Amino acid sequence: MLKVVLADDENKILLLLQKLIDWKGLGYEIVGTANDGLRALELVREKRPHLLITDVRMPGCSGIELIQRAKDLQPDLHFIIISGYRKFEYAQNALKYGVEDYLLKPLKQEELTGILLRLSDKLGKEAALEFQLKKSGERQQELLVDALWSAAERQQPFLDALQAYGGYGFQFTEGVCFAALVKVDVAKAAQYQDSYQMMMRHALEIVRREVRTLTDAYAVAARKEGIAVLLNMQEYQTVEVKQCFTKIRKEIEQQRDLFWYIRCTICLGSRQSSLEGASTSMREALWCCRDRLCRVQSWRDAETEQVAFDRQYCMETAQKKRFQVAAECLEEARFEQELDECFQTVLSLPDLNGQMIEDWFDQVLEACLYGMQQSGQVEDRFAENMEEKFWLCADAQSVLQLLRQDISRELRRLGDEQSLRETRPITEAKHYIQQHYRESLRLEDVSSAVGFNATYFSTLFKKETGQNFMDYLTELRINKSKELLCGDALPIQDVAEMVGYRDLKYFSRLFKKTTGVSPSDYKKLYK
Repeated sequence: MLKVVLADDENKILLLLQKLIDWKGLGYEIVGTANDGLRALELVREKRPHLLITDVRMPGCSGIELIQRAKDLQPDLHFIIISGYRKFEYAQNALKYGVEDYLLKPLKQEELTGILLRLSDKLGKEAALEFQLKKSGERQQELLVDALWSAAERQQPFLDALQAYGGYGFQFTEGVCFAALVKVDVAKAAQYQDSYQMMMRHALEIVRREVRTLTDAYAVAARKEGIAVLLNMQEYQTVEVKQCFTKIRKEIEQQRDLFWYIRCTICLGSRQSSLEGASTSMREALWCCRDRLCRVQSWRDAETEQVAFDRQYCMETAQKKRFQVAAECLEEARFEQELDECFQTVLSLPDLNGQMIEDWFDQVLEACLYGMQQSGQVEDRFAENMEEKFWLCADAQSVLQLLRQDISRELRRLGDEQSLRETRPITEAKHYIQQHYRESLRLEDVSSAVGFNATYFSTLFKKETGQNFMDYLTELRINKSKELLCGDALPIQDVAEMVGYRDLKYFSRLFKKTTGVSPSDYKKLYK
């Protein structure tokens, strides 16, 4: 759809314009209306329309002035002028600025429709090309931000200006470079991923739109950590930068009616005199972003606060071992107790910062992952998903909750799988015993049939059935002998052999011990 903004100081004209034309049928979409020139300019800046239809005489600024200023904001914008004044100079001035057409009031539907049809083909081709270029440019920005992120993680200098231009098409000039992170925290983001992603798309467009007002040399990209921004300015303008990012924060937070609780944190890295130093600036912005887990502030600036890279957390070896053992044994309650106690220890540390919270998170996850892997196959991408969810946490308590919920759930899943693995061979063993109980059956025969060594199978069998192997076999044989004794008039010797006992005396003694009566008496009782 081609985007259109309508501007007229008369509401009835705006309503008429909206109802006069089948905009959707012609391939247009009205994205905003304005009653004055200044609001129309604001809509041009916010909505980036393809076409502006405006009256000549407007409050705030005239239609001609509006066209001039809108052209400065968006050089490829197209215009249609509407006026109730039949004056030649208006038309000439309008056409001088590249206006597509000039219509007089009262408007005629067929006249405006004809103009829109003529424009749609031209605008459609331009819009398609613009979209391709936009996406190409955004992809280049994403690649540039990825390269910056990689340099920051390796603590290495970023590209120089020549490399940035040659590799990514970005024209950086001498002046000031700095990085920023716009971090958006949303309540229950992990639970409502679709809504969160929608909100982040809105936030990304807001950031792109606003940083464009500061400089032409910028890169913006969405990452799991937040919306990363790289800016190059000839001279750092403190007030303008503050206003720009404050507006970004407020516009994002205004979506809270649609997306529950929203908190936006602006994290600025230090200003650098060269592009190579941008990696340091990004590291600082990221540190400030992590630190919001401990200190809630809407504005974080590495130039005005201490960035403590060297203040990190290292878990004691004994504590790691306790996590590993709890996870390996799949003991959920034991894990949760260790987690709560360890978390309280971390919270009591002096000068606790967000980097330390992430260190603690990583080390708990690593220890538990190692333990769980000893007991079964951990879900694919379990660790990666946990790390992504970490960046959806708004505070330290949320990090604790993430570890408790996800690791406990994985422990239960592994426990269920282990139980199933242990139950299946016992089921197979019971089936094998049912088929072969008449034979001279040994523990080793059954364990071999189900693929286990005898010692482990014996322990597993007792755990799953509550009986050792011989007791289970004896109970099965005696029960089968009861059925035979109550049925056909078979000699007791034949019954004994049919259930696996060739020694009649041993069978009779075992039968009486189990039932309290001899086989002959049992036969008389139930004959």
